[in-house]
This record gives sequence, structure tokens and C-alpha cells, in this order.
Amino acid sequence: MANSLRGEAAFKAGASDYVLVFDVNTFCALEDETGLGVSELIDQVQARPSFKLLRSIFCAGLQNHHPRTTIAEAGEIMSDAGLETMQDALSRALKAAMPAPEASGTKSTEGKGPKVKAGTGSAS
Repeated sequence: MANSLRGEAAFKAGASDYVLVFDVNTFCALEDETGLGVSELIDQVQARPSFKLLRSIFCAGLQNHHPRTTIAEAGEIMSDAGLETMQDALSRALKAAMPAPEASGTKSTEGKGPKVKAGTGSAS
């Protein structure tokens, strides 16, 4: 089962179940392969990414739970899953890997400590 708190998303392709994982190691592997940093990679995915880039991202995301998946096999898995399933799984995994900061509803306490009067440095 996929752990969404760890950048994981499960999906079905054909008769098989798969899990995409986007963690630090995955992003480092993608950076090595594509030359794109995480923010550049996300920008590319949100724009109009090439199938070559999507296939690389999918292949890297599969390695944690499905090691030894080749780039060609990742392409076949993507084809079996279909475009909508592929986009959904990729979106869920990337959002889980980089969740938006939570709005806690509490105000910052920075600089809100007790007021201390400046003294002379000696207590008598």
C-alpha cells in the first residue's frame, strides 16, 4: 500500500498494481538524468512536458517499489495505465512528496517574548 506521507501514490496499469515514490533519492536520480533541479522539473511537468521526460520521471518513481524497471518498461506501464491514470498518479505522488505548508492558524511568536528592561548590569 502506498504511503502518501512519504511521496507515494499507488495506481493500476492493466492487471498490475504499481507505486510511484518521489523522495530525495528519486529527485537526485532525476537531477542526474535530466540535468533539471526539483523546481525546474516541477515547472516542466506543470507546463507541457515531453513524453520522454514523463517516462524518465515515471521510471525513477517506480524504482523504490519496482527496482530494475527499465525506461522501456516504464513506457509500457504508462501506456497500460492510460493518460488519465498516469497524470493522476504522478500528480498525487509529487504533491505528497512536497506538501504545501500547513496553515496552523497560530501567529508567529517571534519577537513576542517578555519585555526586559535594560539595566545597568549590577543588582544591588
